[in-house]
Amino acid sequence: MLPALAALQGCAHVSAPRGGPPDTIPPLLIAVEPESLSVVPGFEGEVRFEFDEGISERNVALAVTLYPYEGRARISKRSREIRVRPRDRWVDGRIYHIVVDTVIQDLFNNRIERPIRFVFSTGTPITSNSVRGTVVDRVTEQRLPLARFDLIRMRDTVRYGAVADTAGRFRLDAVPVGEYLAIGYQDVNNNRRADEFDRSDTLAVEVGAADTLDLTFNVFHHDTIGPQLRRVVPIDSLTTELRFDQYLDPNVPLSVENVEILSLPDSVPVQVEGVLHDWQYRGYLQTLRLEQAAAARAAAAQAPGDTLAEAPIPEDTLPPPAPAPAGPPPTEAAQVEEIEPLPARRVLVIARTPIAPGAYLVQASRLLNLTGLEGGGEAQYEQPAPEPEESDEGTPDRPPGDERTQARERHPGKER
Repeated sequence: MLPALAALQGCAHVSAPRGGPPDTIPPLLIAVEPESLSVVPGFEGEVRFEFDEGISERNVALAVTLYPYEGRARISKRSREIRVRPRDRWVDGRIYHIVVDTVIQDLFNNRIERPIRFVFSTGTPITSNSVRGTVVDRVTEQRLPLARFDLIRMRDTVRYGAVADTAGRFRLDAVPVGEYLAIGYQDVNNNRRADEFDRSDTLAVEVGAADTLDLTFNVFHHDTIGPQLRRVVPIDSLTTELRFDQYLDPNVPLSVENVEILSLPDSVPVQVEGVLHDWQYRGYLQTLRLEQAAAARAAAAQAPGDTLAEAPIPEDTLPPPAPAPAGPPPTEAAQVEEIEPLPARRVLVIARTPIAPGAYLVQASRLLNLTGLEGGGEAQYEQPAPEPEESDEGTPDRPPGDERTQARERHPGKER
């Protein structure tokens, strides 16, 4: 191996002549010492990566990561080489990973096409296992590109890691056997560790010598206090929207015990029929539209001489939602689309009978956020009077007034 490396180092480096075509080919790795996947007891030297052309000084220190993670590893560059060693020494009987990121480039700014992952051991056999998976945004269910994944061994806090690709998928091979704390997170400040303000998710896993684990991390912000009610908005005479400052856990059932609506100033309670998560309410509205469309088609089919109307019913012609029971819509099987139970910052309260205009106090309790913390709160709101109904002539019903007032309303902008 050493004679071969000496021969490689002795070869003249061929570069494009001055005035020739520009170099557009990225650097190519031509040698690594020691060899990848080798076991080298008592190793004391440097790991050397040699490329086929000169490497730029730019971003070299940031491009190389040594695992078990060491933030102060010694990284140096010599013409066509990158050399890596720990700050102190290599530990006997340990599996080491070195990752060279794609920011490495030649003197013409051509970057290497894919990351280089190098594995060797200072004594212990190298395992043939693999840990892979995805990092997913818990709120949107979308994969997070370039998110980070860490494995922290519980016995000694030794940490290995990987970075997800642009599709949000990661893979980590040749992990030492043991029990680990697995963390998927979005590294906002790029410090290569999961901070309290990062969206993250944690799993406890055990990795064997030949295991293949497939993990999914649903990351979100971990709050330190429970959700608080911030605002109440009336949707219609039956439906009231409660807005919170945090995302609520959509899988925790809600009931009429979670919300109370009191009229002011006498504190008479409003009879609540149901309390729904946002995803349950959207499913409920979709079911209502299906039922309304089915009823319209049935009525059209029964009318003599009429043809079946296929056009969808405009949303503004639908009546206000009828009282709904707490929990998922009872006719989910009839829905066109499956409603995903995604987190939201609101819940919907359905009253048993229309709520009269006036001032009200809403009290919410025992609502859980994604971290599992309980919260609630109270807020006042004003229930508006219903919109006036249209008369036969197409104008809102009103008390009799003088003709000039009614004329101005019919023709805004015109004065006589």
